Amino acid sequence: MPKGQRTETLTLEAIVDESERIARTRGVDGLTMRAVAAGLGVTPMAIYYYVPGKEDLLRLVVGRVSESFGLLHRDGDQSWQEALRGYLLNIWESFRRYPGLSSYLINQPALGVTPDRLEAGIGFFVEAGFPPEAARLAWSFATTYVHGRISVDAHLGGNADTHHFEGLRARDYVTFGVDAVIGGLESMLADRARTVPKAAAASSR
Repeated sequence: MPKGQRTETLTLEAIVDESERIARTRGVDGLTMRAVAAGLGVTPMAIYYYVPGKEDLLRLVVGRVSESFGLLHRDGDQSWQEALRGYLLNIWESFRRYPGLSSYLINQPALGVTPDRLEAGIGFFVEAGFPPEAARLAWSFATTYVHGRISVDAHLGGNADTHHFEGLRARDYVTFGVDAVIGGLESMLADRARTVPKAAAASSR
């Protein structure tokens, strides 16, 4: 089939479905245009009609996985700490199912985050009490930690649980780390609450 020619039954959704399946079962290294084509029973040239290359396949998979945990936000009376904790653990649970995907993301500008996801994340921290510039840093700090933790687990190889201290599992490590991240952010907010009134009082004298 000449490059650029599509088949009647092939769709972009089918390509994303197969790419996601391969990334989950074989990891990022196993995700190739040829592998996707073989899984769908078409020639590699048919895949190129819809997707220019592997980088685009990876972006599509990242987008699909990201949809599973949505945007960072608070539900009802939920505290920002509870919302952030659940969101970060959802990222960990979602991406760790795809070997190598988090390592790929951590090397992308802004972790491959879309503008709407970035805007929601920064807005979340502004609402929590951080000034805009600090909110950007808080978002980056929190999400980078989780992807870094997934990369560490992946580097350990196989089942990361078997490489930890007896009685501790991979989730214990990431939960502790997420709580430490939140504790650090809480401390920064508390310091700001103490220093801002003092600075305002001093400037009014």
